[in-house]
Amino acid sequence: MNNGVAVIRDLLFQFNGIDTNGFEEAFFMKCVQNRMSKTSSNSLNGYCNLLKSNKEETHSLVNSLNNTFSEFFRNTLTFAYLEQIVLPSLIEKKRKEKQKEIRIWSAACASGQEPYSIAILIDELIRIHHLDLSCRIFATDINQSELEIAKKGIYQVSSLGKVNINRLNTYFTRVNQMEYYGHFEAYAISSDLKQYIDFSVFDLASEEGACPQASIYGNFDMIICSNVLFYYKPEYRYRMLAKIGNCLNSNAWLITGEAEREIVKENNYTEEFFSSGIFRNFKPYENKSH
Repeated sequence: MNNGVAVIRDLLFQFNGIDTNGFEEAFFMKCVQNRMSKTSSNSLNGYCNLLKSNKEETHSLVNSLNNTFSEFFRNTLTFAYLEQIVLPSLIEKKRKEKQKEIRIWSAACASGQEPYSIAILIDELIRIHHLDLSCRIFATDINQSELEIAKKGIYQVSSLGKVNINRLNTYFTRVNQMEYYGHFEAYAISSDLKQYIDFSVFDLASEEGACPQASIYGNFDMIICSNVLFYYKPEYRYRMLAKIGNCLNSNAWLITGEAEREIVKENNYTEEFFSSGIFRNFKPYENKSH
């Protein structure tokens, strides 16, 4: 299968300029096999011919590499710490330093549930405590179609399972379900919440670009990079974490997925709370040889 992986990678780059070398080989091949099954391709050679002749299938394969599953308040433990400890402490730090803005980067935000979840927590704190404070969340992803969904802010009820009834009533409005998801129930994010977030395309794994263009200079108080790193080869992980580290303010926060905790620990971050995926105290990035 190794030769097959190389052939398909070359095809994607030769005909579409898409570089997939950063993805772990096992993950890449799993996505290829899944697409082969869905297109009834009986052989790797047959699937290669399909990729050459069918651009839509190329897009389908590439999209499958960018895992887009997401839901609101996805990791219950992590979001509990964010709500009860991390964000209140960040707000208190801003108050003491007489700063008026919180800056957050949601990297690989998929269809937007993650940055909207953070925006809900921050909006609640600002409202409850009548704070003279603003927040800007820069949400990025490599997948343009997922970003379009995020900008619309309309979701099936299946992704809202961890949204309590008070938040559902405050931040969501039920919409014409047939228009968006057929017979599925759908809800739209409030326009007030959308004002916190700037959505844009950004490739975290690329050597180009230090931070989202709209953020201008980075300097983030928090970066959320969840359920992304383990899909990539080690050298790409280190590149991504180095980019993240260079964009973080001093003593700022990095939030990752549960399965990526060990990867982040190996790169000079300290987990603040046990099994939380919440890290702090970044030390200078050290390039490792592999």
